[in-house]
Amino acid sequence: MSGTPSSELHCTVLSRRETMTSTKLVFLFSVAVISLGTVRTAEADLPHVEISNWAIRFGAQMWEIGKQVTRIREIKERYQSEAKIEQVDGFAMVKEMAEEMENMMGDKIEAIKRIMDAAEQLSVSHPRLSRQDLYEMRQRAETIEYYNAKRLNMYHKSGPKAGELLDNHKELIMSNSQHFGNVGVNTSVSAVHVPTNVFDGGPDVMNGILWSEQLDRIFMTNYESDPSLTWQYFGSSTGFMRQYPATKWGQGEWEPDLFDCRLRPWYLQAAASPKDMIILVDTSGSMTGVRKEIAKHVVLTLLDTLSENDFINIYKFSEVPVPVVPCFKDKLVQANLENVRELRNGMMESETSDIANFTSAFTTAFEILAKYNRTTQGSQCNQAIMLVTDGAPVGYREIFEKYNWPHKPVRVFTYVIGREIIDTAATNWMACANKGYFARVTSLAEVREQVLKYIPVLSRPMVMYQKDHPVIWTSAYIDIAEPKLSDWLWEIRERRKQRDRSLNYRALLRLISERNNAQSDDTSNVTGNNTRDASGRPTISMTVEQYLTYGNLVNEERLNAHRIKQEREEAANPANNQQHNRQGKSVTSTTPNPVSSVPTKHPDGPRAEALVKPDTLKAWLKRIETRTKPKFLMAISVATPVYDRKNFSVRTANLLGVAGTDIPVTELKKRTPAYKLGVNGYSFIVNNNGFVLHHPDHRPLDADGLLKPNYNTVDLSEVELVDSDGGPRENDTYLMTMRREMIERREGETSFKVRVHHDGMRRVSVRRQRYYYRGLKGTPYSLGLALPDGYGHFRVVAETEVKRLMADHNINVSSFFSGKNWKIHPDWIYCRYNYDHLKSFDSPEAQVMHFVDRTQRERWRWNSKHPRPSHDSARSHKQDDNFYCDKHLMQSLIFDAQATEVFDKNISLSIDRQDPGLGMLMALLARHAMFKLFGISVAFVATRSGLLRWQDISTIDDKHFSEANLNAIDQTWYKRAVDQYSVEPDSFVYSVPFSTGTGITNESVVTASHAIFVEKGGYKAPAAVVGLQYKNSAFRETFFNITSGCTGGVQCRRTCSSGDLSCYVVDNHGYIVISKEERDTGRFFGEIDWLVMDSLIHYGVFKRVRIYDYQAVCKDMQGHRSAANFILTPLRYMKWFVQWMVGRATWLILQTQIAHLMNPDWAWAMEQEQADYHNEDNDESPGPTPTGGEFMADGDISIIVHDEAVTMDNAYANKTRPRPCDQQADLYVLQPEKLFKGDKPDSVKGKQNCNSNNLGARQCERHYSTHKIPHSNLLLLVIDTTCRCETQKQKIEMEEVRVNESLFCERPQENLYRLRPSVCLSYHPEEEEIKQCGKGSLQLPSLLLMTTTMIYSILKAI
Repeated sequence: MSGTPSSELHCTVLSRRETMTSTKLVFLFSVAVISLGTVRTAEADLPHVEISNWAIRFGAQMWEIGKQVTRIREIKERYQSEAKIEQVDGFAMVKEMAEEMENMMGDKIEAIKRIMDAAEQLSVSHPRLSRQDLYEMRQRAETIEYYNAKRLNMYHKSGPKAGELLDNHKELIMSNSQHFGNVGVNTSVSAVHVPTNVFDGGPDVMNGILWSEQLDRIFMTNYESDPSLTWQYFGSSTGFMRQYPATKWGQGEWEPDLFDCRLRPWYLQAAASPKDMIILVDTSGSMTGVRKEIAKHVVLTLLDTLSENDFINIYKFSEVPVPVVPCFKDKLVQANLENVRELRNGMMESETSDIANFTSAFTTAFEILAKYNRTTQGSQCNQAIMLVTDGAPVGYREIFEKYNWPHKPVRVFTYVIGREIIDTAATNWMACANKGYFARVTSLAEVREQVLKYIPVLSRPMVMYQKDHPVIWTSAYIDIAEPKLSDWLWEIRERRKQRDRSLNYRALLRLISERNNAQSDDTSNVTGNNTRDASGRPTISMTVEQYLTYGNLVNEERLNAHRIKQEREEAANPANNQQHNRQGKSVTSTTPNPVSSVPTKHPDGPRAEALVKPDTLKAWLKRIETRTKPKFLMAISVATPVYDRKNFSVRTANLLGVAGTDIPVTELKKRTPAYKLGVNGYSFIVNNNGFVLHHPDHRPLDADGLLKPNYNTVDLSEVELVDSDGGPRENDTYLMTMRREMIERREGETSFKVRVHHDGMRRVSVRRQRYYYRGLKGTPYSLGLALPDGYGHFRVVAETEVKRLMADHNINVSSFFSGKNWKIHPDWIYCRYNYDHLKSFDSPEAQVMHFVDRTQRERWRWNSKHPRPSHDSARSHKQDDNFYCDKHLMQSLIFDAQATEVFDKNISLSIDRQDPGLGMLMALLARHAMFKLFGISVAFVATRSGLLRWQDISTIDDKHFSEANLNAIDQTWYKRAVDQYSVEPDSFVYSVPFSTGTGITNESVVTASHAIFVEKGGYKAPAAVVGLQYKNSAFRETFFNITSGCTGGVQCRRTCSSGDLSCYVVDNHGYIVISKEERDTGRFFGEIDWLVMDSLIHYGVFKRVRIYDYQAVCKDMQGHRSAANFILTPLRYMKWFVQWMVGRATWLILQTQIAHLMNPDWAWAMEQEQADYHNEDNDESPGPTPTGGEFMADGDISIIVHDEAVTMDNAYANKTRPRPCDQQADLYVLQPEKLFKGDKPDSVKGKQNCNSNNLGARQCERHYSTHKIPHSNLLLLVIDTTCRCETQKQKIEMEEVRVNESLFCERPQENLYRLRPSVCLSYHPEEEEIKQCGKGSLQLPSLLLMTTTMIYSILKAI
């Protein structure tokens, strides 16, 4: 965004001068005219004195209005007289919070150990049913009853059985539980989930379901003793998962279900120690067709079994081994989401040719693994080579003797692809001779089960030690989320975008055909956004691209404004988009938000103008806003392995499964209460890899509500943006030292300056923060606290002791909460019952009032400790004392309610004799009268305890202020007001929604906020923030009333109302708050006149601050195929036809097997490309019609298309693919000291030379003057427009950080420090006694299959 303007720009900063006599002014003016001719000087051209007066008058008036309406003086006096200031001890705070968190996590460990012990005992004592027993039961029509999560509470919707349960389904009474994410649960039983690819009638699965049913007793005991427990589960190595409490699964029995507990992070990390893995994929000439497809799915499934503690690489080999990702040559990479995604993409396209060179492939793999073992890189635990091939001619004994024997540090697993009768003896020997396993994969349906057989093999050393049950902790993850699920949702979104665009294209052609002729004569009358047609309706300019994207003729700026508003609300209130559900119910919709991406395909394409009624536009925008997005909740899991302790006739070591429980990240945050951290303070947690579990700048979802490709591998160095002059990813010493010490779980403290962004990376603050951190015992995590320097280390202490207040003054505390104009922070815990069934409430306010009433009872006592496990079952169901209350927070809330009680009163205030003028007049007015007089829509106060009070007389937006600002202390206006206090204590921070000025409606608002600080003993701390919202039209009117005249009523020659002055009110980040053109409101000033903005930057009025987004998602365009690709020769078509016929015949021979005929449920849905345009049964909207339906009704819209043609190319959508990337943008911060000389306001004056290249053209200069508006964060900028200059425009936009090609392969996180898990169980001296390693075969070839395969290969090679 930086750069030198093309026009020559001269800016002169003129010092403030003494007032001149009228004689001197006349003299100077005459000299200027004589010497410069048509070029006027800055002093003579602009009324600088009056501009300064305008700024002072406007600032003073708005300060007086705000001060009176918000009751600043009364509220501050109450806090100042009764509150105390307490210094914060950061070390003591982080220690207290860490110990609280350690206790909670220790309780979860004890819970899963009880599940583990019970499971191991139950599996031994349970009588096993054989295959014959199960067969005989089926013959007797006997069934084994259990609650299948996919077969619960599903009924016939129509027909004679309407309302009855579906066959083989059960009914289970459930009630919604807020504790379990507002889903229906039954806490008396558990339910079983069986993956789609697992047969629940098999002996191993059925026996596991039977004995694990008795775990319900343990589940319920755990929950009764520890009410903070959420989902508890046992995941079996056979595939089923038993989960408590019982709940209905998100997908039915016959719906696609990707969930398999054995592929979840908690299972994979608990079942085996970390591993280094190299996958060798045979791409020789025989690996074509079906074999190639199966091999690809084997590799992709292997990638699904990895966690961030593993290291991986994939090599394709025929003549020579080649890495599927060239950047990963000769190394292993951490198996985080980003690297695994690269490997997946590398596997999508592979050519097969030549003969497989196994010697070269094995040599490469062994040498890489040996290098990492010697240099202490990688996992330093298990090592494995996974061979995916259709067969090997020999066993290559000499390779293994050289690199792996006798100690066999590397296990070898072989996957032989294809059902053809081939010799598998060699590949079987490779696995058995190297402590691995052999698996044969004959169809896509078998892939997952065969791949997962390697996990129990890696777990053998751990099982053989018996007594060691390692406890593992995962990173934060979306429990129901798969990377492929996120990709699938993205693909669905892109397809729907193409479908909608195709329908819009058809509708547009019909509209043009029907209306173009009738409207063509009026095209000359349609000039822009502010013109009107013959009937007086407003015309709105748009492009055809907009219509094809949105399906309605809507102004682009209004769409952008709605998109920005929605993004701001989501960024400020992410908790509202979260819902905890392990089963996938949280994916409520895949419908894309039409306003999530701005049209970019044809910026200069055909244009159209439309006539839209504001009511129609409002309804359409409301429809968009109500569309849902996928909702996710981050969680961590703690798990431990469960061993099979049964005695067998042969030596074995079997893993029964994994026991675990979830801890939502929101539960971790509750242990670091925000009111203790204070405004702009926050907590964060880092794991052993340096990844954050939670952080206020961790943004796992993109703007469309979909998971980012690397959502849970965000490093601490990517969210703490150090303030430095370096480039992207130039890590700061202080930050990296803190990161290393947190990874090592040390205790420490440090301080450095950071850049903190707000409002969707449109604003930035630079401040120094002090960090305190401490490791969490028994976990791989460390807790960190960040507190702003200065006010962040002091707290207001003001609490009301209920019993004393009642005894001394006989006051009912509930009276402080009278009326309905108040709310509390919805995410903070004031008081609550430990179990939902004890008592339910309609709102957080009702819950608080219930406990406020209870505090006034005689036997009331505070339960101020978070609940710990108690095995007294009678106590767990006793309502009177089974609750938790934060005593300090509740008493602070009561004090704040009493201190702000005056805010609710609609009375005039006592006159302050020291406050002359406007203040005295406003003090005489009733409050509602002031609201109406000055166009105020709402006034509010938000306190440190989470209390929000307000008064209003009208509602501007559909969403009331209180609903949009429930978590007021987290809102940007609250945080900015606190930061502003150190700049100018007696001031308001003003802001407007970005790009709200569209010329359509005046309903946008100006928000003003002011922080109330308590100051005692030289210390100060924030207690509350007061504020108000003005109607934008009234705010502008006040400004132009002041700037349309001169001081003392003197007639002015030039004012802001005259045509040759452009007046702007700009905030401290360069965004326009007031302009003559209302459409400019909310826009960055550089979009209007970059040359003037650059001048202000040059002279230090604004400082450029570059912000980086290391969590960005870039969208790579895929485009569409050209029709020319299909102009092919008849021979090419014939070749394709024969190749297709032979391939289908071969596939039919391979798939027609008796096993599949007997088990039709064992089917697998192949991933395949679908058409871009398709109809969906659940989509009731057929798309736009010629009249436009609700939003394009006759009389509401008329359309005019210019001469440019609308072609078929317009109908194609630019399909995209998400990709993690780094982005940057230049933001701007006001330097207020530049606008003062000493302690007095000063101005900055400048001029722009508008010389033209045309020698005969008139030469002139354009002048501007900038003044600080007192009592605010605003600037008054006045520009002389008499001299017409060419202007440049520059937006604030995030752009990708381009990396030099030589550095492209350098992974940002690869060289960062990490700590391996503390436990590694990869070796047991007696493991070689276990002989189970899979079975091979030596059979004769099939002439038919060999012939068809050969023909297919020849045709493929042509």
